[in-house]
Amino acid sequence: MLKVNEEEKSKSLLDQMDDAGCVFNFVVLRPETNVTVDESTHRQALIGLHEKLMKDSWEWHNDLIKNPEYINPGNPAISWELDKAVATVLSREEIHNIILIEDYERGPLAFYGSFREPPYGTEFKGGEPEAQALFHEWCQTLGLEEQDDVVVINWVKGFKLEWLDNDDAIPGRESWSDYFNEGLEWWGVWCLTIWNPKRRILSALIASTTD
Repeated sequence: MLKVNEEEKSKSLLDQMDDAGCVFNFVVLRPETNVTVDESTHRQALIGLHEKLMKDSWEWHNDLIKNPEYINPGNPAISWELDKAVATVLSREEIHNIILIEDYERGPLAFYGSFREPPYGTEFKGGEPEAQALFHEWCQTLGLEEQDDVVVINWVKGFKLEWLDNDDAIPGRESWSDYFNEGLEWWGVWCLTIWNPKRRILSALIASTTD
């Protein structure tokens, strides 16, 4: 029902982001032509994102255990309880705000701020112009464009940070994956799905980190 879209392009872009120190991961999918995209389809995109996270986690784990000094093989599994995930559809104004680069450090949906300034910062050889260009390319790849029919769903709205008072926390709203544990200490977490019907791409992104 959902196929990975332009996998090599996404991998190249993710490699550039990783090299700069960005902490986001993402997957871009293409629904079949006869599929009507609704909330359940967005949840399928999150399943595809989990599969990518697990693949990346196992690759990292398998490389790590090649070192004879590594004595904790463990299981790099990532819990993923989607039945607990609550979908919050972003308004047109919120979509406008997350694409903004100006005043990017303000507000809970400061998307570029999280892209540009994770706890350990980022380093772009070309400075701010390169950072902005890569961000714009990433948004375009995700299908995150400011047009009336683009649908963006936030899957982590209202999560409570442990060490900070966040006014937007929603009582009783639970984290649905241990992937978010680090980010919920203080930096925050991201998990969005984006449907662009004109281009028929459905993407999912995630971020969670600490210092």
